[in-house]
Amino acid sequence: MVFEKFLEAKQKQNLRASTLNEHVGLFKSITKFHESRSDRTLYLSDITTQFIADYVYWMKNEAVRYEGHKYFPEHAQTVGLSDATIEGRLKYLKTFVNWCLKEEMLKDNPFNKFEGFRKDEVEIEILTREELNNLLKVVKGHSNKSFKNFRDYVLLHLLVDSMLRITECLLISPHDIDHTNRTIIIRSTNAKSRKARIVPLSNKTYRLLLQLQEENALFEGEVDDLLFLSLSGRMLNNNNVLRDFKKYALEAGITKRFYIHLLRHSAATHYLHHLEMLNRCA
Repeated sequence: MVFEKFLEAKQKQNLRASTLNEHVGLFKSITKFHESRSDRTLYLSDITTQFIADYVYWMKNEAVRYEGHKYFPEHAQTVGLSDATIEGRLKYLKTFVNWCLKEEMLKDNPFNKFEGFRKDEVEIEILTREELNNLLKVVKGHSNKSFKNFRDYVLLHLLVDSMLRITECLLISPHDIDHTNRTIIIRSTNAKSRKARIVPLSNKTYRLLLQLQEENALFEGEVDDLLFLSLSGRMLNNNNVLRDFKKYALEAGITKRFYIHLLRHSAATHYLHHLEMLNRCA
């Protein structure tokens, strides 16, 4: 009952569905943990400092990753959640506890005496400039073969040039392009931060976007009001983009684990390094 009231409050705050699902995932997780330790009903008063510490240990050493998930085979359902998952669950649990304190359902904050969870630092492996250039060359080499290949080339250029998130790119409408200033407007509804922002474009990327718009004009029938379209004129799927880009990366000789957000990490790192070199020379 308490969690339902909490969830209702968060819905009134207009949280995105993905965030609400994370809160639901937390509730299911702590309920499963409590059931592994006790037969009685879980009460709010049960969430003590010791409960949190034991919950962390359970997630790290006993919880089964993707347990019962119909899209993951049994061999992928291994024991022990990742440090990032545990850190995320604790973040959402803190949000729930803080709400309970504000509503005066809890008297003391169990996190005050919690010693914390130290996750292993993971060094992000980025693509080198040479690897990025090789990837661009490979995709450019395919760009004159079909609409799909050209669209992928434009998308890759935009991802590297603007350092946008893939979802932000895929939600761009032709109306979001400011042709006077050669910028793209990321609407608040499409931004992860829920804050609108203006992103400048290089001359080459801008020209490619104009060419893509001309290609899109050749679609027959009704299409989505988006810049990057599937062959059916609908919004592209993230997973399909990743699948195709992985093929390009393999052809470019990239042996590192490839994921779309790696382009953002890599481009941002090289940009900051460039700024640092300029400051040193100044």
